[in-house]
Amino acid sequence: MSGEFSDKYKSIVHSHQAIALEDEGTHFEALAKPSTETDFWEETALGVVGESGENDVLLWAAGYVLAANGQGIWGEGITAEREIQLIVVPKSQRGTMSDNNFLRVGWTPSERMSLDKLKVTAGDDSVTWDFNGLQFVAAPPRWALQGSAGGAQFDLSYEQKGTPLWNWGPFADAAKGDRAGYDVFVDVNGTITTPEMTLELTRGYGVREHIITGQSNDPVKNLPAPNWMWWLYSIEGDVKVNFFQINDAMQIGFVKYGEQEQVNFGTHGGPDQSIAFKVTEKWEDPRTGMNLPVKWRLDMDNSGCKVAVDIAAHGRAYSHWPTAHGTRMYCYLLSTMTGTVELPDGRVIELKEHLTVNSFCRTVLTAGETLAGAAPKRPG
Repeated sequence: MSGEFSDKYKSIVHSHQAIALEDEGTHFEALAKPSTETDFWEETALGVVGESGENDVLLWAAGYVLAANGQGIWGEGITAEREIQLIVVPKSQRGTMSDNNFLRVGWTPSERMSLDKLKVTAGDDSVTWDFNGLQFVAAPPRWALQGSAGGAQFDLSYEQKGTPLWNWGPFADAAKGDRAGYDVFVDVNGTITTPEMTLELTRGYGVREHIITGQSNDPVKNLPAPNWMWWLYSIEGDVKVNFFQINDAMQIGFVKYGEQEQVNFGTHGGPDQSIAFKVTEKWEDPRTGMNLPVKWRLDMDNSGCKVAVDIAAHGRAYSHWPTAHGTRMYCYLLSTMTGTVELPDGRVIELKEHLTVNSFCRTVLTAGETLAGAAPKRPG
């Protein structure tokens, strides 16, 4: 595992700077090496979890520019990729995992797009990334997902909820850290139309993400098996709970509340804090053949802020990311959270089967498997 990779997370400096329109274009030429000489991965993404009638809904929609002009991690040349993971499960199944159907687009070899299929256009008040008909429209503090992919039509509006998180640093500094970008929580409304149903989402919530990383981000090398990378978040009113496990030995988290208040846990939480994330139940997934984690316990405590919650999944979707050095599995888990969040301002937020996004990314195949062990490199 790369120590340099872990050190980047240890050195995160939280920032609340506003998102500007100029942040919403492409930034891969801002890395230390030109795009013709390096590998990079730039992502524009919109996620949401919410209710529609008798169903719970989770959507992850993302578009990527991928370059493989350094070590060849992401294929050949510069290409584009789009990803959809859409889960729709009846509310009545909360707390119990079963073999749900899901809509998936992207990351198989036949779906990779040539770069000319991506059109990035900047206007006076918005920037649009159009991945062959799937459009990510940015007009901060608002965004939209429009167009179609995988037979589904999207018309969703996202509005900023609280201050952004520039955990990867500003795009102007991408050359220094070999990465940059932000996440921001959002309120979500609109429709998703599939051949099977029309989903009306009101008062959903999610995340807007725009990040870039360069040659240093080789996911198979930096996060070899059996490490799990976890990311989960839940929002209730002005309270946002976030947990991130970078690898099996490193966990960070935070609770945001009020206008700009934030309590950190893990690496950035100071000497008197505590953080623990444990799998409490697994389920044999008939599609993947995995003994899939589906229930968890999360405890975080620091500076008068305490999170004590149980999390249970009731739906899943996944993609496999092929790279030159192996394959990563990216899985979203439609979940609920039950428990309490105690805040330094004296409030106690009680949650009962509150919709929550959980996800993991892990290496499921290393290209350089040998009798001496796995080596994250091209076979040959």
